[in-house]
Amino acid sequence: MQHGHLPLANLKRSSVYVWNLMIRNSANNGFFTHSLNTYSLMLRSGLHGNNFTFPLLFKACASLNSIWDGKILHSHVLHLGFQAHPFVQTALIDMYSKCSRLSSSIKVFDEMHTSIRTSVSWNSMLSAYCRASFINQAILLLKQMWILGLELTASTFLGIVSGCTLKQGLSMHCFVLKLGLINSETPLANSVMSMYAKYGCVKEARLIFDEMDDDTCSIISWTTIIGGYVNIGNVAEAFAMFNQMRRQRGVTPDFVVFVNLISGCIHTGNLLLAASVHSLLLKSGCNDENPIDNLLISMYAKCGDLESARRVFDMVHAKGVFLWTSMIAGYTQSGYPTEAFDLFKRLLRTSIRPNEATLATILSACADLGSLGMGKEIEEYILLQGLGCNRQVQTSLIHMFSKCGSIERAKEVFDTVTNKDLAVWSAMIYGYAIHGMGHEALSLFRKMQHVPDAVVYTSVLLACSHSGLVEDGLMYFESMKNEVGIEPSLEHYTCLVDILGRAGCFDLALRTINGMPVQVQPKVWAPLLSACRKHRNIELGEFAATKMLTLNPQSSGNYVSMANLYTSDGKWKEAAKARRLMNDKGLVKEPGWSQVEIDGSMHVFVAGDRSVDIYNKLDELNVKLLDAETLSFENHLHL
Repeated sequence: MQHGHLPLANLKRSSVYVWNLMIRNSANNGFFTHSLNTYSLMLRSGLHGNNFTFPLLFKACASLNSIWDGKILHSHVLHLGFQAHPFVQTALIDMYSKCSRLSSSIKVFDEMHTSIRTSVSWNSMLSAYCRASFINQAILLLKQMWILGLELTASTFLGIVSGCTLKQGLSMHCFVLKLGLINSETPLANSVMSMYAKYGCVKEARLIFDEMDDDTCSIISWTTIIGGYVNIGNVAEAFAMFNQMRRQRGVTPDFVVFVNLISGCIHTGNLLLAASVHSLLLKSGCNDENPIDNLLISMYAKCGDLESARRVFDMVHAKGVFLWTSMIAGYTQSGYPTEAFDLFKRLLRTSIRPNEATLATILSACADLGSLGMGKEIEEYILLQGLGCNRQVQTSLIHMFSKCGSIERAKEVFDTVTNKDLAVWSAMIYGYAIHGMGHEALSLFRKMQHVPDAVVYTSVLLACSHSGLVEDGLMYFESMKNEVGIEPSLEHYTCLVDILGRAGCFDLALRTINGMPVQVQPKVWAPLLSACRKHRNIELGEFAATKMLTLNPQSSGNYVSMANLYTSDGKWKEAAKARRLMNDKGLVKEPGWSQVEIDGSMHVFVAGDRSVDIYNKLDELNVKLLDAETLSFENHLHL
């Protein structure tokens, strides 16, 4: 119905009731601007709104986030004397809240006479506090409602539960159980489940889920519990729940379910599972959603199948910047920086402009390549696009310059960053660490104003390792555990063993390894073995190598490390025996390689490469060397 096109003469003859019908029709169908325009026509016809008109108009203002129109309408309400009507005032509270004007919502609520405050008014004020993340104030308001004997419904608790801390959420769960709401109200049950899942308490969420009847269990219920299992890393149980859901009548997997399943595949890196999810996605018809293509590319890349990731990319006709970024990131994170850079150059030939995430990703590829020339080209592009002050880009520039050997340029970028966040500090500390500038790294760490996270501590320990700062390394490791409360990860333990091993503190290194959690021990013997080779501690090196081979007998690198240990001490027979063991198991050592950048192009050389061009060039050089030797010999004879 295009009421806005009716002649004004006909509209003038309409009653307030008809105007309200037109405004309601527009608002209910999402034509909020049309609702406000219709009200303007109503005023021009000589009529004004009533207590049914203004709630509809405030709903339109809230949906359009138009605080300007909302304030004008509020003045109309005051002028016409509808400010004491509960429906109007409740709509005002909701409008101000949704337009991020909590103080105005509070003012309207406080000015309402207690005799006209309904449960809906109280619930609206509760929602206003929750929307602004003032959960403690919302809980105080809930207590007032309880004391006043007002009816508490499922909608009363929905906003509070979603924003609760775990402790508050437990209290709210007990409250709604006593009121008998959770078993009869599916949205509330879903909200409580979501709260538990958010804090990793999937067991508690599952108890609620299992109490729900098949008739009340919605697709949101299934999505919540599946997503909860994915978030805690229990992907097997997430897929078990998904299979159970598929057997449920009337429940069809939606877009959110597939997002959770794809996230699970990314977590596990299981290619067979990923292909199965992709197949089900195609059958469901949910593959038309834009973000799904980005996730599919990330999923296949994480599963090591870049060909499938590229097929997904190539099949999308209208590629957005996020799709390009996902594919570039797939190549970068999988160790194919050259392919990432080639795709980035292809992107620049399109009408799509890279965003901050794209540039950060390609700078990471430059860092992996060690290509300072390419990195500088990207920096020039960044400056031309006016993105040089973006913190994400600046952080990536610091990382790139550090990895490409230009620590001075990294420091220059660091010094230009205003309002440095934790990532910026971390990147610079890491840069100093890999350059063996331990004292500079620790000095910067002490100047940092932010609370350090696990990544920062990894860089600090790495700096101590590369600079032989044993006492500092031990101090910061203990500080991380006991003062900051960060549980050491594999990276932290590896750095600690490396610190002790490089300094020759083998007894302490052994005690440290034996005191570590069992699950991280297989990985920390490698730095100890490397230290034994450096210090020619063959006996302990053999012990470390034996541990490595026992825990991971299928790693060719372990046999090579053992052979190198013997070689460093001139024990050629033992070295040959270690390599024979590797060959007997059918393991192949990954060939060594090197690369050089010439005129902006990277040239890679692999050990054992039988390239005809390489050997022709070597033959040519040998001929020139022989000619030079012959000429030198003849000149010597003449003398």
